[in-house]
Amino acid sequence: MAIASRNDPPMTIPTLPSSLWIEPWRDSITEEKGHDPRSRYVEQFWLGVIGPTAVWLMRHIAHEFENSPDGFVLPVTATARQLGISPKAGPRGGLQRTLHRLVMFRLASEGHAGYAIRRRLPPLNHAQLRRLPEHLQRSHAVCHPLPERAVSANGA
Repeated sequence: MAIASRNDPPMTIPTLPSSLWIEPWRDSITEEKGHDPRSRYVEQFWLGVIGPTAVWLMRHIAHEFENSPDGFVLPVTATARQLGISPKAGPRGGLQRTLHRLVMFRLASEGHAGYAIRRRLPPLNHAQLRRLPEHLQRSHAVCHPLPERAVSANGA
């Protein structure tokens, strides 16, 4: 392992830009059948899948879309502090991790100018439901039954 000496230049820590452009991810099917990020469905079912910080960020963005439906500038530091997370970049930056999590779950898409974020969250799929505790899986099955999976000719 290399040890820094006094003559080495100081390390720089990358940071997110001071602001990001956020625009709606237009998807007519999800917008018609999906759930508002502030809904009971998202709180009860999506929370255990994407985590509380991602849900809070989605809720915050949903409020902003009410005032600016075509998009808005998200102030990075102020938003991160409002959510109680770190605004710095890199693997330990809380806001960057949260945005990456939204991208992983296809709730956001990163572009050259910022992010496209879904205004509504789709219903959970089978794999996402399996991540939830059994009592939530049962509750979802009663209140929001999923369409039956297709069965192949050999019964599998």
